[in-house]
Amino acid sequence: MEAQDMGGAVQAHDIGPVMPAQSCYDPKAHKMATDFVGGDWKTFWDFLPDKDEPFLFSTDGRRPLSFKELKAFIVDEKNDIPGMGREDRLCLVFPTGPELAVAYLAFAVRCTVAPLNLYLRADEFDFEYDDLPCKGLVVQKADGLDAEDKAATTIAVAQARKKKIQIILQLIPSPEVAGLFTIEKHAAGKPLTGEKLGPPLETVKREHVCLVLHTSGTTKKPKIVPITHESMATGGMCHAAANLLGPDDVFINTMPMFHIAGLMENLLMSAYSGAKFIALPGQYQAHSFFAAMSKEPLPTSYSAVPAHHMSLMTLAKEAKNFESPLRVIRNDSAALLPSLAEQMEEFFKATVLPAYSMTEANPLCSNPRFGVRKLKSVGPAVGPEVAVMEGWPGNKRMGPGEEGEVCVSGPCVMKGYEMRPHMDKDPNAEAFTDGYMRSGDKGWMDEDGYLYLIGRFKELINRAGEKISPFEVEDALKPRCFLFAWPVPACLRWSGAGRKGGREEGRKGGREEGRKGGREEGRKGGRKQTGRPRLVCQVLPSLWGSLGS
Repeated sequence: MEAQDMGGAVQAHDIGPVMPAQSCYDPKAHKMATDFVGGDWKTFWDFLPDKDEPFLFSTDGRRPLSFKELKAFIVDEKNDIPGMGREDRLCLVFPTGPELAVAYLAFAVRCTVAPLNLYLRADEFDFEYDDLPCKGLVVQKADGLDAEDKAATTIAVAQARKKKIQIILQLIPSPEVAGLFTIEKHAAGKPLTGEKLGPPLETVKREHVCLVLHTSGTTKKPKIVPITHESMATGGMCHAAANLLGPDDVFINTMPMFHIAGLMENLLMSAYSGAKFIALPGQYQAHSFFAAMSKEPLPTSYSAVPAHHMSLMTLAKEAKNFESPLRVIRNDSAALLPSLAEQMEEFFKATVLPAYSMTEANPLCSNPRFGVRKLKSVGPAVGPEVAVMEGWPGNKRMGPGEEGEVCVSGPCVMKGYEMRPHMDKDPNAEAFTDGYMRSGDKGWMDEDGYLYLIGRFKELINRAGEKISPFEVEDALKPRCFLFAWPVPACLRWSGAGRKGGREEGRKGGREEGRKGGREEGRKGGRKQTGRPRLVCQVLPSLWGSLGS
């Protein structure tokens, strides 16, 4: 790998809209991962509240599951699987919902859980089963699934049989209580033999891996991120300290639970906060999300990608007499335009928290709920120690205003990717420097320690040698262009025809959901004037195009 040119010179940056701190802001509430390391605890289970209040809600009318019931069910011996040991990997392949939330916690104290997308292709299941490697599989019993989910489950089971996975179980949801279930042998599995783990809390240690997730990167195939009990517990507590939800809050989940966002940022954060948690079933559906806004318990908080924010706001504006119950909205997984954040705050009358997390280090940064919020920034560090360094292989720390690579270190950061035979080199050699994990994201910090992301270095636009951030261009164009009535401009493209001084390379800049159809429209003239008040001439696009999603 060639050394990366990360710049480093102090540049003039626009910090964007700044929201002042509220009078109730307590700086002492700002905690880091190191604040939770001490004490006599071994697993994420130790931080779960033990109270009778309801926690987990479904949307099908079943009774909610209480915190106390959840803690008891997690360690119930009925969830022990013969033949599955502490370091064995158990794949959970069924729809997002209350059962997946509880299964994730119940099995993670016993073995290593690997939740997978139910809708993977057969060859993708083959790769997952081999690469993890998978020793056991849990699917949902077909009786409670629709036709699409049944077909997907059939593929998951068929590939497990092909790979000679012997432990294949099926989960049967409780008809009375949200999230509870029983497990039994699937017809495709072999008879369950072998020893049981026994009481899980007696053998678990902080350094045990409880969750593995595949993540894409610079290698040809996805890399495995191992997450320990220490990382998961401290990360969940840091999320709770950043969002500052409480027993009066109701968090509604829109994110898939085979990603870190649904599992740690949403589920575990809500539990540690003592808040209620609504588990929307299946894949994201905008109308189901909107319908839940007017049903008890009324949601007060959610975390989502920008496209979900826009779909909710669009439906709410179309509805008559919509009254927003929301108090806190967290942006996740994709950059949120400051202009959109301002629209959301005004419409929903809620606090919007631009934040920053990644599978390998969760969380990293978040704007404080009651403190100063800078909507163009992802906020100060809320979990690990965050530093901006020069590009690999250098380790120079960048000062305020200097651009470089975002690097992180601390208890909620993974210790390293797992090596696999298909890798021609150790992925950790270039991923860590002086104990810091390199995120691959380019950014800078201001004098107050707020982090601003420019994007991933390889996703920047190279225009005749000038590096341009698509995020800044999109933010400047959106409020001024003729497509302002659209939920979000679908795509920015760049044209280098006829320009001198070097080759131009165009990359998309932030495709968003929300517009149907596939027609492309591009007009020269007019568009440049749109962004001129905020963009210097070398950053103005020659051609603006839109792509239907």
